[in-house]
Amino acid sequence: MNGKEIKKAVDISARAGSLLLKAGADITRVEDTINHMMRSFGVKKYDIFTITNGIFISASADDAPEGMGDYTRICEVPKNSSDLGKVDMINTLSRDIEAGKCDMDGAAARLDGIEKAGGYPKIMSLAAAAVASGAFSFLFGGGPVDALLAALIGFSYYILFIKLNETKLSKLLTNGICGCILALLSVACFKLLPGVNLDKVIIGAIMPLIPGVSFVNSVRDIAAGDYISGAIRMIDAIVIASGIALGVGVTILIFARVGVI
Repeated sequence: MNGKEIKKAVDISARAGSLLLKAGADITRVEDTINHMMRSFGVKKYDIFTITNGIFISASADDAPEGMGDYTRICEVPKNSSDLGKVDMINTLSRDIEAGKCDMDGAAARLDGIEKAGGYPKIMSLAAAAVASGAFSFLFGGGPVDALLAALIGFSYYILFIKLNETKLSKLLTNGICGCILALLSVACFKLLPGVNLDKVIIGAIMPLIPGVSFVNSVRDIAAGDYISGAIRMIDAIVIASGIALGVGVTILIFARVGVI
C-alpha cells in the first residue's frame, strides 16, 4: 500500500473507533474493530493504543524503513454516552469490510450515515426513564401509587437532564441538580398525597441516573487488562454517583432539619 492508501485506511479506522467510544463501547471491542478494519484494508504495519477518551493509531508502508513514512492519527473523544444501535451498525460495517463487501470509499460513506444518525428520540428516552423509574419503585417494594409517582417524577426531571447534557456542565453538577429536583418532587408528592412511601419513590426515580453501563464497562476493561481505561470509567461512574448522592442527600437533609419530613 502507498502512503495515501495507508492514510485513508487509518483515518477510516480511527473514525469508526471514535464513534464506538462515543457510543459507549468497551475498549476491547474498539481495538478489535480497528484491528479487523486495518487488516482488511491491507495495512500490515500498524500500532493501536486506546483509552476511554482517546485513540492513537500509527501505520507505515510495508517497505518503509523503520521510523520513516509513518502516519499517525490521534482522536480525542471527550464525552460518550450509550448508544448500542450505533455500536451494532459499526460492528456490521466491520464484518462487511472483512468479508470484502465494502471498500474504503463505501466504508467512509457508511460512517457518514452512522455519524449523522441521531441517537434515540428524546420522547423515547423520556418514556424509558418513566418506565424504568416506575418499575424499579415497584420492584423495591413500592405500591402502585409509589410506582406511578416515580414514573411521573422520572419523566419530569429527565427533561432537565437531557437539556443539561446539551450544555458544557460537568457530570457532577448535572447529576447533582437532577438529584435535587427529583428529591424536591418526591417530597412534594409525599406531603400532598397520603400513603406515599418517600423512600420507594426516590429509589425508583433515581434509577435512570445510575451509571450502570459505565460501571460494568469499567469492570470489563479492568478484567481485560485495560487498567487505565477501566480506572477512568470507574472514576467517571463514581463522579456521577457522587453527584446524585449529593443532590438527593443534601435536599433530604435540609427538609429533615426544618421538620418537613
